[in-house]
Amino acid sequence: MISSHVDTISSAPPRPAPKSASIPWVALLVVVVVGYILYRAATGSEGFDWSRFGNTLRSLDLSYVALAILLILLTYLGRAIRWEIMMRPLGPTPSIWRLFVGTSIGFTAIVILGRPGEFVRPWWIARESGTAFSSQLAVWLFERIYDLLVVILFFGYGLIHLSGGDIVSRAGPELKLVISSGGTLALLGAGICLAFIFVLRFLNDAQRQSLLGLIDRLPNALASRLRPLVGNFLEGAAACCDPRLQWLVIFYTLIEWLIIAACYWALFQAFPVTRSLSVNDIITIVGLVSFGAVVQLPGIGGGMQVATIAVLTQLFGFGFEVASSLALTLWVISFVLIVPLGVALALREGLSFSKMRNLNQEAR
Repeated sequence: MISSHVDTISSAPPRPAPKSASIPWVALLVVVVVGYILYRAATGSEGFDWSRFGNTLRSLDLSYVALAILLILLTYLGRAIRWEIMMRPLGPTPSIWRLFVGTSIGFTAIVILGRPGEFVRPWWIARESGTAFSSQLAVWLFERIYDLLVVILFFGYGLIHLSGGDIVSRAGPELKLVISSGGTLALLGAGICLAFIFVLRFLNDAQRQSLLGLIDRLPNALASRLRPLVGNFLEGAAACCDPRLQWLVIFYTLIEWLIIAACYWALFQAFPVTRSLSVNDIITIVGLVSFGAVVQLPGIGGGMQVATIAVLTQLFGFGFEVASSLALTLWVISFVLIVPLGVALALREGLSFSKMRNLNQEAR
C-alpha cells in the first residue's frame, strides 16, 4: 500500500466555490480563427475537389453515426470504471458518475487547452477523492501504459495483416520498411510492456527507494525533474499489488479498445465508400492511426488527422477528399463530441478554463 505521508504541495486541491457560468471565450475565438484560416487555405488549393468532399459527407448514414456516438460515449464511461479500479488500493473511491464527470472535463480540457489539459483529470479526481495529486497522476501514468500496450498490439497485428496481402504494394519505401519489420517488433514491445507491468507488482518499498536513489546520482538539474516523475510512477505500482485488480484493469482496457474499434467500424459503415473494409482492415486502421497519433511514423507522421488520411490514401487507395472527410468525421466523433458535455459539467462544477490552464504550475 502507498504510504499515507503526503507532502503539502501534492495534497488534494480544495474544491473551488461554485461561481457563475462563464463561456471560455478565448478558446472559442482561437477555434474560430483557426477554422477560418484552414478554410481559406483549403479553398485556395486548386487540387482539392470540394464537391466530392461534400458528397462524401452527405452520403453519411446517420443511424451508424448515432451508433458511433453511443460507442464513443461508452468509452468515456469505461475509462471512469477503469480509473476507479486502479484507485482501489489508494483508499475510498468516488462514484462512477463522479469519475465520469472528471473524465469528461479532463478530455474536454485536452481538446481546448492541448497538452496542459492532461493534468486536469488527475487534479479533479484528486480533489474529488481527497487524495494526493501525485497518486492520481500515477494512476494516469498507468492508464497510459495499459492503453499503449493495446495500441502496440493493434499496431503489430495491423502490420502483420498488411504484410500478408497486396496492400503493401501501394505504400512508399518508408512505409514498406515499417510494414515488413515493424509488426514483429511491435508485438515484442507489447510483451516487454506487459512484463514490465507485472514486474512492478513485486517491488517492495525498499526497492522503490533504491530505484529513486539511482535518480539522485544524475546531475542535479536532471534529477530534480526526473525524481517526481519516477516517484509518481513507482507509487502507481500499488495499483498492481492485487493480481485480481491487475487482470481486471487489463480486461477493461481490452474492452475499451474493442469498443473504439467498434466505433471505427460504425463510422466506416456510415460511409458507403468504406463499407467494403473488413474487420481485419478496421483493426489495422485503428492500430496504425492510434500509433501514428502517439509517435512520428516514417511515411505517416504524427497527429490523428494526418495519420488517418495517410493510412487511407497510401494503404487503402481512397482519394484525398474521401480520406479527408473520413478523418474529419472520425476526429469530431472521437474528440470534439465530448466538448459540449465537458464544458457544461465544468461550469456546473464551478471550474474555469483559466484555472485549468494553470494546473501544471500549481502541481509543482
